[in-house]
Amino acid sequence: MNNILLDSTKSYDKEGTFKLELDKDTTINIESDNVKLYLVTKNNIRVDFNIFKKATIYNITTENITINANIYNNAKLDFYLMTITDKKITNTINAYHESKDTTSNLICHGISYLKGDLKFSVNGYIKKGMIGSICNQSSRIINLDDGKSLIEPNLFIDEFDSVANHSAYTGPFDEKSLFYLETKGISRKEAFNLLLSGFMKLVDLPKEYENILDMLLNKVMRS
Repeated sequence: MNNILLDSTKSYDKEGTFKLELDKDTTINIESDNVKLYLVTKNNIRVDFNIFKKATIYNITTENITINANIYNNAKLDFYLMTITDKKITNTINAYHESKDTTSNLICHGISYLKGDLKFSVNGYIKKGMIGSICNQSSRIINLDDGKSLIEPNLFIDEFDSVANHSAYTGPFDEKSLFYLETKGISRKEAFNLLLSGFMKLVDLPKEYENILDMLLNKVMRS
């Protein structure tokens, strides 16, 4: 991953796959269809997105972060958050539907381990007049050791002609899943590590980006 420090604004006006490490507040404009953006965010920052076309954004973090996604022009945003922490942090994700027929899918997975205290505040806003808009949220946090978690899934919907859904889960892994893997000859530790990895790898990721996630998961597995 390239460490790119952005003073204010970065724009993508061509389709493609891009990778960024951000450690300061940044505004990102996505102005072309089929942009895939792989982020690693550090240092308790805020990232403001202006989405004008179809975009997929992946974000790995271990810190506090605030994401503001402003969605325009019939655009669609698929946003994936992957958080691993042993600290007390809050991730705030806001999706603002600023035009008709816009779509946001917010998928947030987190692991809270050791003394970690992880909070997801996930907020979707559809204003009156933004007809045909769709706002979906799916948030899950797995607690390990003495880790704690809280999910606040909020939908602020002022338009009847729209669709909004949310789901949320906090807690440990399902014992039935662990038991099933053990019946296949897999040790409990190996089964746990497999579930941990599968839980965080929401989709196929580029190798370089996956390696960053693996390094964080290895810290959890050794704890």
